[in-house]
Amino acid sequence: MVSNPDVSTTDTEPHVDPITASVLQRRVDSITKEMATMLMRSSRSPIFNEIGDLVTVIFDREGNTLAQAEFAAIIAFGAHPSLEYIIEYFGDDIHEGDVIIHNDVYHGGNQNADTGIYMPVFSEGQLIGWTAAKGHLADIGGMTAGGYNPNARDIWQEALRIPPLKVVDAGVLRKDVWDLLSANIRFEFVMEDIRAMIGCCTVGGRRLVEVMTRYGLADYESHWAYILDSSRRQVEAEVGRWPDGHYHGESFMTSDGVDNTKKYKIAVDIEIAGEQIVFDFSGSDDQAPGITNMPAAAAKGAVRIAFLMLMASGGIRIPTNQGLFEPIVTKFRKGSIIDPHFPAATIYGNQLSDEIVEAIMLALADILPDRVTAGWNKYMCTATNGVDPRTGEPFGTFTVFQRTGPGGVQGQDGWDALGFTGTAGQMRAPDPEMLELTTPHFLEYHEYLPDSAGAGEFRGGLGTRSAWRTYGEGQIGVTLADNMAAEGAFPARGLFGGHDSGLNELVIEYPDGTVKNWGSKEIVDLVPGTRIVSNAGGGAGYGDPKKRPAEKVRSEVIAGLLSTDSAREDYGVAISTDGEIDQELTASLRA
Repeated sequence: MVSNPDVSTTDTEPHVDPITASVLQRRVDSITKEMATMLMRSSRSPIFNEIGDLVTVIFDREGNTLAQAEFAAIIAFGAHPSLEYIIEYFGDDIHEGDVIIHNDVYHGGNQNADTGIYMPVFSEGQLIGWTAAKGHLADIGGMTAGGYNPNARDIWQEALRIPPLKVVDAGVLRKDVWDLLSANIRFEFVMEDIRAMIGCCTVGGRRLVEVMTRYGLADYESHWAYILDSSRRQVEAEVGRWPDGHYHGESFMTSDGVDNTKKYKIAVDIEIAGEQIVFDFSGSDDQAPGITNMPAAAAKGAVRIAFLMLMASGGIRIPTNQGLFEPIVTKFRKGSIIDPHFPAATIYGNQLSDEIVEAIMLALADILPDRVTAGWNKYMCTATNGVDPRTGEPFGTFTVFQRTGPGGVQGQDGWDALGFTGTAGQMRAPDPEMLELTTPHFLEYHEYLPDSAGAGEFRGGLGTRSAWRTYGEGQIGVTLADNMAAEGAFPARGLFGGHDSGLNELVIEYPDGTVKNWGSKEIVDLVPGTRIVSNAGGGAGYGDPKKRPAEKVRSEVIAGLLSTDSAREDYGVAISTDGEIDQELTASLRA
């Protein structure tokens, strides 16, 4: 818990200066960004250096988050619960030079593949904080390279489960531990990525000592106490303006990797009372038999993502630290799809961020209409691995350029092709040329998908369409998706008259002419010459489409983003063959 300091000064208390606090906050934040840049530039995996599926964080000595670089927000908000457990696990057995690795989802981890490196930071023999780097490793053991296998039924089939483990003990590399990890990881370059994580944490620790030395430990800690408390008070003041009451929202995931038609309800009951807000997911469905369960740490992170969206859309900008989340209480029912019983499989759990965010937005739409977003079209991604015939070396990557669209908000269209709520636009799509250089794929096209956005006064963001060919040896592919049209999924919901989102389509065309719909959680063989066609739908709309300015509709028709049929049917705007608005017919349609 964040302390609530008395910032008044006496002869014995450090002086707290708000300007100094602001400078200190930004300085520490810049250290996390330097760490992230270093990690991306020194790592070998495209998942790190191209996509940026990682975070870097600085904590105080008690494990409170001070600042983080949120390239993948769902991982960033999952870093703190892991450190809480590490501190509890080791107690006083923490020494200068220690390096601790952790991924266990049943003790604070958010996903087995999202593995964290944690380093205590000392100055003159005294613990002053922690640095951490956490990211999606290209392999972490288990029954399938890359970790994603819809056939997994327990955690041991998914990955090597790593409780808090010292890789370096008081500055000395534990060769036995390092070799144990290496022996259970398929790709040699993953161990180099772990070295890069250790390196960026080491540099972050040096920078933190420099900052602390400049201010002195007493002033450093008193100013951080002030910063965290200030963040908490700002959030409490904002929540205190929201109407007290009880609110309910629901979203659904389709397919658990076992039954591709089964739907799971993710339900939230939100209680606002004064300055505190409680998110209770106890009403969600029971856990799934396959991989689509969400660990509590990941669920807590998804709630924080939704909460930050609500704050940001109201113009509230508060640095991301522990104080920001103090007024938030999260509750999950053990044995539900959110917070399953051990040893349930959970590798898909991060992706349920989409359902958590949608349920929260629907619950609060009536009381915060100017804050909520219409439904984001749910995640679609493929992960592939095999051997690159050009080099004979193994490879593994995400083809995360399959970007779906977010929902519209009051006053603004959804961002086009932003993608998954769990990264909220921070995680990058790979550069097409780098994808082709580093993996055996050939990208035929990648562009906006016309007519994919849910219509609205403020339309949803456009989705994307893509096609690529594979020529890897022994290559397999796994889908990590939802909202698949072929599975009868529910689209994301439009708000206040806005239309629902699009749906996703993924088709495999084999060299022998066979064509199949690729399921949302399905593992397949990809023989050389296989072609994959992806249509990632757009987000849902906000507000009555007939209130959208007709000239905006026309401009999107001219740009090729909207068909004349959709302009007429969805927006009531008639576009003539010469590209002009038929004013008389448009007035009739809109009447």
